[in-house]
Amino acid sequence: MNIDTKYLVRWGIPGWILIMITGPFIFFEFKDEIVKLSQEVNFIALGAFLTAIGVPLGYLLNQVHHSLSWVIPKYREWDKYFDKEIAVDEYFFKNEIGKMQKERYRYLLSRKHELGGLKVSLLFSLIIILIVSILTKFNWWEVLYFITVFIFYLLIHYSSKYSSMNVEKYFSYYLTKSMNSNKDD
Repeated sequence: MNIDTKYLVRWGIPGWILIMITGPFIFFEFKDEIVKLSQEVNFIALGAFLTAIGVPLGYLLNQVHHSLSWVIPKYREWDKYFDKEIAVDEYFFKNEIGKMQKERYRYLLSRKHELGGLKVSLLFSLIIILIVSILTKFNWWEVLYFITVFIFYLLIHYSSKYSSMNVEKYFSYYLTKSMNSNKDD
């Protein structure tokens, strides 16, 4: 199986972000226990493990986003949507301009899903931080940490919303162009 490196990075980023956000939080929350455990753990092996686990974790987070934002909302209309996708694909392959437009659309679509995976990663981080904070009786730095991650979540949420609207706008535009070009044929 040949997997392109860009996909490993794309899938890994949400997992690595989750690890990078929750890791320090968990460390400071359970510092004494982790210091005791650190005498028995090889940190190089732990770092390699966390780096490797980030890819499947990130892939899972991307799939959660894809299901929640793309698959489930279109559940009852999959056949209609697939027909629209085929029409747009046919439009893209009619000429060189269509192929260039396809690249633009592909970029917008990948951007939407990259941000969506990151958004799910931040949401899971917030949930973990909230649960651990509730179980350990909140303190000021936990609240500050939660607020900081929440601000990042909001920024990514709005960027994701922007990208989603952009993709939908382009898809509608290309679908209309495809329908008009079919009338001309």
